[in-house]
Amino acid sequence: MGKYFFFLLAVVFSCNSKESKSPEFISGELTEYISDTIYFEKDEFTKNLPAKFAYLEENDSSFLYAWYDKRLLKYGYPSGKLISSTNFFVEGPDGIGSFISGSLITEDGLFFISDQKEIVHTDFEGKVISRFPLPAVPEERLAANFSAMNGNDMTYDPATKTLLLADVPFVLKEPNMNYRDWLWKLDTRSENFDSVGFNYPEKYRELYDDPELGVFAHSFIIDRDLFVVNFPANDSLLILDSDNGFWVDGRSSKPLTFEKGKTEPRGEWTVFNPSMKTSRYKFTQYDPYRKRLLRYVNIETKESDLETYTNESSFILLDSEFGKVAELFFNNQKIIPSGFFTPNGFYLKLAEQQSDDREGYVRIVFDF
Repeated sequence: MGKYFFFLLAVVFSCNSKESKSPEFISGELTEYISDTIYFEKDEFTKNLPAKFAYLEENDSSFLYAWYDKRLLKYGYPSGKLISSTNFFVEGPDGIGSFISGSLITEDGLFFISDQKEIVHTDFEGKVISRFPLPAVPEERLAANFSAMNGNDMTYDPATKTLLLADVPFVLKEPNMNYRDWLWKLDTRSENFDSVGFNYPEKYRELYDDPELGVFAHSFIIDRDLFVVNFPANDSLLILDSDNGFWVDGRSSKPLTFEKGKTEPRGEWTVFNPSMKTSRYKFTQYDPYRKRLLRYVNIETKESDLETYTNESSFILLDSEFGKVAELFFNNQKIIPSGFFTPNGFYLKLAEQQSDDREGYVRIVFDF
């Protein structure tokens, strides 16, 4: 009887040990996870559709919204059929401004970063609901640049009516190293702005004046109230909970080479020329449906004899506890790396389109 008892214990221990092992890290090609392609109609006023859409549910139906050239486009999902196009005013009582450095479509309406002066909140018909003057910045900031460009998408929390946004340097300068107020929270109910601070790592003193390697990107994990800050030349990601931060491993499995760009004086102006050869961690994107963080890295760009480029890029996938689970490789000359999420998958725009009447986006399904 004792022999059978010990044998049973050994079997149970073996099974439990197998079940408790960490999932195997996956390395492969992104194209292996393409499920299908959705095609969006274009009207005669639309030259190119944006890479990102906003997924919203209304009355048990699903829709995708896009912002293009002062117009709000509404599509059926997953049909890709254009349902409506709404024009917005630039000037007047419902004007959103002439220079928009960021836009966000939410269930509570649209938000625009307007003329580096204010946040404009509108409804879906273009009527202005509120205007929020942007906060002033101190002298050491040099010049504010509230923007959603280059991996700094705004985020909106409908539960708290809070808008999250970033003030991003055009290029990093010496006075910026002591500055902290790069990220901001706007409480749209109280109209108050609160900053979430961090400092650039010391290594970036060697990367002044580089528009690629000196500019951070960020994501906001809405269900955990965490900011993720991506530095282009750092293997690690900075995770911020208000003013407290910690670092997590987000490195690529491939060797990376960081090469600073050059500046070129042209009369009264200075031209900033980033290196075409440099590696860089570009930005992160958070999937709220599957609780995963995707980090996009530009590994290496090569120029052929025909002056065309091939690019080795990848997405590094991290789980809800910031553990790396996969790295999937692709050519960003074929697939645009900035995309959008729905409950059914992750969509990325094809870089080369086959028709003037519609544009295709591949659906990526990570079945691991």
